[in-house]
Amino acid sequence: MKNFELVVYRLIARETEIEEFEQWVYSEKELEQVLTSDEYLDLISLSYKQPSSLYEAEKILKRYIDTGKYYEWSLRRVLEKIVDRPKNVARYIEKCYDLYCDGYSFLDDLGLGYGLSVVVPPTDCIEENEKSKLIDSFYPAVAEEALKVIGWLESGRVVITGHDGGNQGIEYNDNRSSQEREPTGYKVSSPTINLQGHSPKSLHNNQPISTLK
Repeated sequence: MKNFELVVYRLIARETEIEEFEQWVYSEKELEQVLTSDEYLDLISLSYKQPSSLYEAEKILKRYIDTGKYYEWSLRRVLEKIVDRPKNVARYIEKCYDLYCDGYSFLDDLGLGYGLSVVVPPTDCIEENEKSKLIDSFYPAVAEEALKVIGWLESGRVVITGHDGGNQGIEYNDNRSSQEREPTGYKVSSPTINLQGHSPKSLHNNQPISTLK
């Protein structure tokens, strides 16, 4: 990954300080080669004393990166945290549920099988020792699921192409086999029949495998 791309990724993710970014703008020679003369002038003329300058800089630079690769970079960081298992790993497992809701349907195992269990009940509403037991019960299976998704990204079986900017969320090409799409981190209940004589109704109760007896 080029340094230019990494800096823009961190800018979009708001992981860079204004002062740090300002110094990069003034010292990065590649910018004059990548941007038009007007864009370069606009970038170096921004008032970096204002927080809004990062948003304005993002508008200028974002068009020069592949947004699909940005979203892949962002997702990989979440998955790698789950594998590495830092002390705050619960937030990254929970993030998988948020991503699933944003259109990352291929994260169904991580999002529904594990992330949802962190959300309900929220980990900040249970005792610390209970939270630890919950997270402990996920491993090593949740790390294996994260590595599986990383493998899909590396092999091109899942290719993130961008974000529609609306309710549809993330956009991607799914080249996985039907077997790879089968859920392994959660189960869906079978349809049940309403005994009052009404039409049958399917109850989809997503239950994490890690909590099944």
